[in-house]
Amino acid sequence: MTEPRCTALVLAASRGNLDPLAQAGGVSHKCFIDIAGQPMLRRVVGAVLESSRATRTIVVIEEESIAEAKTILAGLPGAEDITYTPSRDNIGSSVAEVAKPDMLPLVITTGDNALHTAEMFAFFCDALDGVSEDVAVGLTPATYVLEKYPDGNRAFHRFRDGAFSSCNLYALLTPKGIEGAQVFKSGGQFGKKPRRLIGAFGLFAFLLYRSRLFTLRTVLRTLSRGIGVKTAPVLMPFAEGPIDVDRPVDWELSNRIIAAREAG
Repeated sequence: MTEPRCTALVLAASRGNLDPLAQAGGVSHKCFIDIAGQPMLRRVVGAVLESSRATRTIVVIEEESIAEAKTILAGLPGAEDITYTPSRDNIGSSVAEVAKPDMLPLVITTGDNALHTAEMFAFFCDALDGVSEDVAVGLTPATYVLEKYPDGNRAFHRFRDGAFSSCNLYALLTPKGIEGAQVFKSGGQFGKKPRRLIGAFGLFAFLLYRSRLFTLRTVLRTLSRGIGVKTAPVLMPFAEGPIDVDRPVDWELSNRIIAAREAG
């Protein structure tokens, strides 16, 4: 069996106002909604634990919701060892509050990636052995997604060598990488809200990104220079990797995919 090799951080806090999906699901947090018979957060954390790659698992959520999260995750193999940490005002601050050099490599994911599996998490962690940069980002080529889900309306990052979608899998590999997490203070979601790149990386980086004249690795190198943190892509061969649950159509699709998956 592969030895555990990372700290896993699952971001599960809400984004301010009550999310429409949380309201539709009758729960306090979007990541608590039911996906094919289980709360979404339970599926995400369950995949992390099942992968056997995490030496420890940390769930970040509002302090007043920690008890509810514990109840949702109770009974998962390894749930008794999960650490719960109160979230901060934004993603960057929440990560900075947790990330310490002795936790590296720190692999970050989010509580709304219901389709993530133990295989996906393990693939990403194993791929880090070949990364020498400070930070790694999991991306799936658009061709993988659209071939399997032609109607998939993902937030693709488009470059000269193709389009890619984030799998919400990030790895901080060095102390300098921890400093780089500050780019998420603006809220992240650069694919869905690309103008946030201006505040995080500067206007030049934004224009370079929007031009589509350069390859993925060239743009990442430029973004890296802007914040002094080297970033590497990890290409994920999983069509479901980028499908998070942000809209009713994603919720419906995730229910269908998991129901079919579990039916065998």
